[in-house]
Amino acid sequence: MNPVIEVKNVRRSFRSPKKKEGLAGAWKLLFSPEYQDHEALKGVSLSIEPGAFIGLIGANGAGKTTLLKILSGLIPPTSGEARVLGLEPFKRTLDFRRKISLVMGQKAQLWWDLPAVDAFDLIRAIYEIPVPLYKERLQTLSELLDVTKLLNTQIRRLSLGERMKMELIGALLHWPNVIFLDEPTIGLDVVAAQKLREFLREFNRREKATIILTSHNMEDIERLCSRVLILRAGELIYDGPPGKLTGDGVVELRVRLKETVEIAQLATLVGIPEASVRKAEAGGAEEEGDAALGVFHLSMAKERIVPSLQKLMSAYTVIDMGVSEQSLEGVIQKLFAEKP
Repeated sequence: MNPVIEVKNVRRSFRSPKKKEGLAGAWKLLFSPEYQDHEALKGVSLSIEPGAFIGLIGANGAGKTTLLKILSGLIPPTSGEARVLGLEPFKRTLDFRRKISLVMGQKAQLWWDLPAVDAFDLIRAIYEIPVPLYKERLQTLSELLDVTKLLNTQIRRLSLGERMKMELIGALLHWPNVIFLDEPTIGLDVVAAQKLREFLREFNRREKATIILTSHNMEDIERLCSRVLILRAGELIYDGPPGKLTGDGVVELRVRLKETVEIAQLATLVGIPEASVRKAEAGGAEEEGDAALGVFHLSMAKERIVPSLQKLMSAYTVIDMGVSEQSLEGVIQKLFAEKP
């Protein structure tokens, strides 16, 4: 099966003028400006198969939106090659525009002064969608998103969640093969965000559309995406399933021991690598002051918890213990905190 998206060593730089303080700085900026270059993407390469649901993660300024803009044809790469559905995005051919869609959670694309149904009718005319097919699609999408009763309401009078649903309908009426979603649940309440997730999952399942989703909400990523791409400072540092980041079936056993014990001793006793044992530091964020003394965190498979505790209790005095699963958000935060 041929990839629907191919990115090969894509780089994107932006040039901006330097501005110094004061009147002299403004004068220099006007008549003899100095420029500085910022590299938003640094040799990104990836390949995406048809029907995939991909999560694109990165801190602010990591290059997520820049990559989406390149793939949707809004800006060209400085170097490298990007192809979507076998086409060069920045050429923005009619065939390409009919097959992709870009939804940005922070930017409205519909006409606010029109009722939603009139805005959709304009989109139908732009994409030359046959009327019977348009009506069928509008009914399907409005029912999936539960907004049928709101179609005749002026868009500016809708709530944020309702407007976001209308934006999605407008972006999908031409039935795109590839959908780029940039923070679609931003600002939505828990119920509205969940409704959007359910809709996107169902649309992906039914229509086999390829979807790339950027979000700072790890719940979006965990519930929807089978594959995660992580950008840090313009570089792709991870490409794989989210479960591999957190460790499927891996939990953290936290124990406080009365005795003074070395990490190597604990690892040998329990039968796990030393790298899977971490000692809490006094005065750290997790444990304050002397409360951290004797506290260890051991990462292991769930089924090893009981036998490991039995070994620990036979050799040491366990004052207290607890078990917690690793969260995707916690792992991502650690990756973002590391220096490139």
